[in-house]
Amino acid sequence: MTLILWIAIGIAAGWLKRMMFPGRPGGFVPTLVLAVIGALIGGYIATYFTTGDLAALHPAGFAVALLGAVLMLLVAAKLRI
Repeated sequence: MTLILWIAIGIAAGWLKRMMFPGRPGGFVPTLVLAVIGALIGGYIATYFTTGDLAALHPAGFAVALLGAVLMLLVAAKLRI
């Protein structure tokens, strides 16, 4: 269940990025994939350091998943320039 929520957070972050900056290079699907990867990495790192249990729902995991998605999109935007 936690993984599905992290994926949903990544999709929401990627969709929001594409709606805020529609003219930027890159496609819709690659943006979503990068955001989901960032959310999964961030959520896993937060869960690893808090409880180590992927089955438990923790607010820190969701916050860091969102942060991971945003950071992944920012890094990708910087590397494309």
